[in-house]
Amino acid sequence: ELLLGRLLKFLGDIEEFYDCVGGIIGYQIMALELLSVSKSKDSKHRHSKDKFVDFHVPTGLNLLEDTEYASQAALWGIEGLPELGEIYPIGGAGDRLGLMDSDTGESLPAALLPYCGRSLLEGLMRDLQAREFLHFKIFGKQCITPVAVMTSSVKNNHEHIVAICERLEWFGRGRENFRLFEQPLVPVVNAEDGKWLISESLLPVGKPGGHGAIWKLACDRGVFEWLYRHGRKGATVRQVSNVVAATDLTLMALAGIGLRHNKKLGFASCERRPGATEGVNVLIEKQNLDGLWEYGITCIEYTEFEKYGISEPTATNGSLQASYPANTNILYVDLQAAQEVGSRKNASCLPGIVLNLKKAVSYVDHLGFECSAAGGRLECTMQNIADNFMNTYSYRCSKGIESELDTFIVYNERKKVTSSAKRKLKSEDRSLHQTPEGSLLDIMRNAHDLLSSCSIEVPEGERQ
Repeated sequence: ELLLGRLLKFLGDIEEFYDCVGGIIGYQIMALELLSVSKSKDSKHRHSKDKFVDFHVPTGLNLLEDTEYASQAALWGIEGLPELGEIYPIGGAGDRLGLMDSDTGESLPAALLPYCGRSLLEGLMRDLQAREFLHFKIFGKQCITPVAVMTSSVKNNHEHIVAICERLEWFGRGRENFRLFEQPLVPVVNAEDGKWLISESLLPVGKPGGHGAIWKLACDRGVFEWLYRHGRKGATVRQVSNVVAATDLTLMALAGIGLRHNKKLGFASCERRPGATEGVNVLIEKQNLDGLWEYGITCIEYTEFEKYGISEPTATNGSLQASYPANTNILYVDLQAAQEVGSRKNASCLPGIVLNLKKAVSYVDHLGFECSAAGGRLECTMQNIADNFMNTYSYRCSKGIESELDTFIVYNERKKVTSSAKRKLKSEDRSLHQTPEGSLLDIMRNAHDLLSSCSIEVPEGERQ
């Protein structure tokens, strides 16, 4: 009876969340369609309904070069703090970190990773409180930013997050300034035949359906209304594993430009590491079948590069091909614009849907054996909400269109934008990239830059 209850809850959650595409049946049809496309040689182009599509490197404020405007934008961001919320998608499984409770052997979510003496989640709150203190020092007013957190049930993520918040008494901010909402798990399909993988208790194998679920879920759970009640107009979005996102001006300048110029979506970006498992930001230019031209800054996931003809820079073609900047999933979003997309009753409320079959799925089957199968689940990506904010013109635009668009991008040095604690360092690794150790090195380098500019001599960390 207990098992049946769990199965019905699992199915009910999928039916409710995917109601915009037809519930469970709609989910399965989409998964099978994407599976058949992945198997056919000529993968269907996402923009096949357009006459012409081209990608360009997007231009935007470079915080390193235009320091005067960068300072102005950051000041707008600090001044606008009472109009800003924070949104954290932290429902991911974080399997690559291999984090475990040393006493019980239980797998733990990434948000609990001990980092510089505190969990990653505490680090996010510390960064936020620093910006609020800066607002207080400059403008003499105390403000408490409302924080919306998307969790999931994988690895008891939701319970662990609630436990941290309660243990630390909601970081002294008050329970009423937090809104936790749980992302439903979605069924994993077999890459061969599209059937659901079944685990030990006759339950389907479930994984979180990507952070793109955040917009629809925030609508379904009343999160946007809650932010409006707190007087908020926009929000900054960041992931728990990126420990340097709040370094220097990055977040403040991003939010400042977004608020000041009434933008719908902004990306914080930087140089991309060749071969890294990260997407790119592009300025997309396309002409639709009506002859109208559409422009916008968006993101293309690394799993989709081949489909769009984006090749990795190499020693031979690196200088010839323009290098697109990294997508870091640090966003500014206008709340009304995001709510309008999230409340739609069709598939566009789930942006950037992909079926990622690149990783094998490990699970315990119904006979109790540990299995590994090629499989995947429908995942949507929060940053691809940008595809809904294209600007339309009756003519083809020349260079420099970016300042007019509803989407925008700001650049900073890579170590001040993204450095993630996503995977455990292995003894045979030659790179510290995406490990806690590598991100700590970047934090130390950033501290070196700050102290050096204050005439303090500090040894610099070696380059990787």
